[in-house]
Amino acid sequence: MSIFRKFPSALRFSTSRNNNVPHYHHNRNSSSNFTNSTKFEHYLNLRRSQAEKSILIQINGLSACPQVRDHLSSKYGPLLSVYHYSIPSKGKSGPPACPIAPTGGEFHWLLAEFERKEDFAKAITSCGNVEGTVPYTSPMTWFKNSTASQKDDRKSTIGTKGKKKTTSEVSRDMDGIESEKLIACTSLDFGTGNNLNQQLGILEKSLRLSDLGIRLRFLIAHQLEFTLQSLFPQGCVLPFGSTVSGIGRQSGDLDLVLLPDKNEIFSSSQGDEAKETENKLMLQSKMHTSGNSSNARFQVQRVMETIADIIQLCTPGCTHVQRILQARIPILRFWSDYTELQCDLSMTNASGVHMSELIYIMTKLDSRFSTLLFAIRSWASARKITNPVPGRQPTNFMFVLLLMYFLQHKSILPTLDILFNNPDASDLRITTDGIDCTFLRRTDKISKHFSPQCQTESVAELLFQFFEFYSEFDFNTKGVSLLTGSAWGKPDAGPLYIQNPLERHLNVARNVSKEEVTRFKSKAKEFLYTGKGLSLPSQYLKSLSECCSALWKLETASSDKHQVSLKDLLLTPVYDSRRPEENRIKIKELFSE
Repeated sequence: MSIFRKFPSALRFSTSRNNNVPHYHHNRNSSSNFTNSTKFEHYLNLRRSQAEKSILIQINGLSACPQVRDHLSSKYGPLLSVYHYSIPSKGKSGPPACPIAPTGGEFHWLLAEFERKEDFAKAITSCGNVEGTVPYTSPMTWFKNSTASQKDDRKSTIGTKGKKKTTSEVSRDMDGIESEKLIACTSLDFGTGNNLNQQLGILEKSLRLSDLGIRLRFLIAHQLEFTLQSLFPQGCVLPFGSTVSGIGRQSGDLDLVLLPDKNEIFSSSQGDEAKETENKLMLQSKMHTSGNSSNARFQVQRVMETIADIIQLCTPGCTHVQRILQARIPILRFWSDYTELQCDLSMTNASGVHMSELIYIMTKLDSRFSTLLFAIRSWASARKITNPVPGRQPTNFMFVLLLMYFLQHKSILPTLDILFNNPDASDLRITTDGIDCTFLRRTDKISKHFSPQCQTESVAELLFQFFEFYSEFDFNTKGVSLLTGSAWGKPDAGPLYIQNPLERHLNVARNVSKEEVTRFKSKAKEFLYTGKGLSLPSQYLKSLSECCSALWKLETASSDKHQVSLKDLLLTPVYDSRRPEENRIKIKELFSE
């Protein structure tokens, strides 16, 4: 599966509050609501608010977008935004009890966000159901065309000459708004005349999770929360990991956590008056989630068994449910047919959300962090160094921590003890398992305790230095600690020790084998050898890292004045030109997983 799989930037429409007839125009991207000073909790609340007002509708095709939009805005209320995307059918006939067949080998979907929650509720409660099926309330729907509307829909596809509308005519009808497909991208256009830093920026932009991709992930979380709200009325389902930390990729899976008490994350949901007033009435309960209870883990596993049945039997669009309950953190794995996403649902794992917040803060402190990370993860994936499943190979999360540690070593990012030692009163967070996740969360206050260095070094230089740093790192005797930003004696004999910043007694890399650590260091050295111009066998010339390092060398050499394209280096061998056809590198080969 290619790591360039894309969600569309989408069709975006807006409706007027004073007119039942909607009009098209380019919507202001919702990402403009978020700045470097946006707190993580505020970011989650904004995204959750979008999902709580959004409905996903399966439609007949692109031409049905105006009709569905008009129906929603005229019957239920004004819309903030409407997105269209399509996914390949892959031979599937469509969701059960839905007669909409794929159009041109694709299923088409419309994601509509209402301005008001009450309008969304009105739309959901008015939904019908297919006879012979159990009515099930969900934001996942499909649009039923009446006989008259089908005629209107056919007319909308007829152009001025009585024939089917051309692409240009459809484009004019949509007011020039672009729609993309959820398909694999096998090439990148790095442009001409761009230096390595610009090309690395293009790489990041091509891989980064789009606004629609984030919306769809939060919608899946809301769907599960909507389904389980009667069981957990004070709970919430949240995405965590790369989806919310600012380093999400289009091809990434979705990590979710069910928290029975959302106050573990959202401090603002507990008012000061409620904190000062002692509660006299207490709820009866049966389930224990505290880690201090010997029965807690068993109860969580049993509850997740029940949730797995609910997801498999009742929740629309969720299929292929797997129960992975004997892991250290029990999870349910399932597939979202409507969004083409693999999802992992855990329970009471609030520390995962807080770890995501730490990474989110780092991306706000220095933009080079995320740009470097996209390049390093792409390199690691191309070289088969990483594996999405925890095991003998490193994971992407380990490379996130290794990059943070390297940037701490360069005094570009603060060590985490600065955050842990200077929290505000509002930063207090302790999970039900007793994990202390209290740390300074405001980026403007972090700058009062930390002055970053190396502000003039480019992403290209830092990329080269990252591999140089770890090619010389003594993993045999030293461990990595993000608390102090310094190497320390390993507390165990494992090949790789990376201390978990929140659960400090845990080694994030405890399962990584010695062979994989050795291979990582050897690949880092290959990067350096190529950068220094040393000749290597042709089989070592197929990674993004060495191409980037070679280009960095060429661009920083005082004697080289011409512009070199990263695309040229990816397509043309740098060394060993005696057998050029064997050394020719293809983008598809580099970035396919």
